[in-house]
Amino acid sequence: MRKITDRIEYSHPAIYAHFANKDVLLLELVHEGFRLLEADLKLARAQGHDPVEAMRLIARSYLGFAWRYPELYRLMYGLDGVTFSISEPEKEGLQIENVVAQTVKDMLESRHLSIEHLADQVNIIWGTAHGLVTLTMADHISGGQAQATRLLERALQDMLLTWEYEVNVTGSAPLPSI
Repeated sequence: MRKITDRIEYSHPAIYAHFANKDVLLLELVHEGFRLLEADLKLARAQGHDPVEAMRLIARSYLGFAWRYPELYRLMYGLDGVTFSISEPEKEGLQIENVVAQTVKDMLESRHLSIEHLADQVNIIWGTAHGLVTLTMADHISGGQAQATRLLERALQDMLLTWEYEVNVTGSAPLPSI
């Protein structure tokens, strides 16, 4: 708490007037982070001229949020070992997932592709974006943020081409395997 109060230039008692303890403060930061991310993604989606562009803008917005607020992003996703025993942040994560899912659904339908495995496709995109963010934050992506952005755009393009190919070859959505 002392580090937090020093950083935001508040007195220790002033913080405790608003938050019972550090966990409550951190949880409120997580809530605010998810609200900010959701607002960014919705704005990006609205700026797209077509569903594919909306998806690209959402992807860039997701990365942009992580680059602008790296400490907040790390906290939201427990990257520094801070986790919460309650599932409140999960609800906000689902709201973000819904924005992305609707965008992916619109993108697939605009290309006359199946949405049968929509949840899987959304998780693949999120896993790719989140993985690129975490690797970049750990300085494991040569070229840093710019390269991570290029890689995510390339991954989205490749995923869409793969989904189109699978439908054209098999006549249906890709089937899960393993």
